[in-house]
Amino acid sequence: MRGAWGRLGLRGKIALSIVAIVLAAVGLAVLAVRREVGEVVGAVLIGGGLGLAAALVAGHLLDEAASRQRQFVSDASHELRTPLTAIRGQLEVLGRQEEPDTPEVRRVVGVALEETARIERLVEDLLTLARIDEEAPLRPAPIDVGPYLREFGGDTTLGKVSVSEVPEGTLRADPERLTQVVRNLLANARRHAGPDGRVELSAVADRGHLTVRVDDDGPGVPAPERERVFDRFQRSEAARDRTSGGSGLGLAIARAIVEQHGGHIWIEDSPLGGARVAFELGEFNR
Repeated sequence: MRGAWGRLGLRGKIALSIVAIVLAAVGLAVLAVRREVGEVVGAVLIGGGLGLAAALVAGHLLDEAASRQRQFVSDASHELRTPLTAIRGQLEVLGRQEEPDTPEVRRVVGVALEETARIERLVEDLLTLARIDEEAPLRPAPIDVGPYLREFGGDTTLGKVSVSEVPEGTLRADPERLTQVVRNLLANARRHAGPDGRVELSAVADRGHLTVRVDDDGPGVPAPERERVFDRFQRSEAARDRTSGGSGLGLAIARAIVEQHGGHIWIEDSPLGGARVAFELGEFNR
């Protein structure tokens, strides 16, 4: 019973609560219109039992929602506290400078701007997850896979990305969200590989499915951590040791979007020596 309840999404639990309440109301209506004692007792038992069930379901639902909200606020507050503390400290240094136009002032301003940008990226990631949690509808469209993936090789904001051979064909997916998945995976690979490391994007097609792969030559992800790093605000141990580590939301967003498309995502060893993050989607046609 608990397993079935756990598999229900938020909307499913709400729907079940509504159904239980409606059935309870029907039972009470029977109580109001029937005068025979036996029928009255039956209606009381039905209405009372279903009403209790509805109350238990609604109570469990509210407890679960409140728990999730508390955990979310706690995690978000923790992640926002670090860059804000850095900004405050750097600005305090700036305030103590007697001469404003010095190398130290310029360094402080640079750090403050970098941390501010980090906060902005985190907020954007949180908003993306909120939209996904609210089940915002996808906007699928045909994507010409070859040219689409090769464009990432020329995106200088991601550092140097090598794009190996990719299949020619059309994938039906939401272009904006698919781009976010690929960019998140490439950014994650770049952080692990370092500015001078290798990052490679490739894809293969088989039986109407497209698998997109992102490889790096970084330290890799140990097998016990490969599922956990897809959780929100989670990072591998290697990423925790890096000052350039992300917020821990990039892979969570990628998984949520891939699963919205009915696909799946995973991590394995890369032929480059680091990690390979790959995802598979259907609706691919050559």
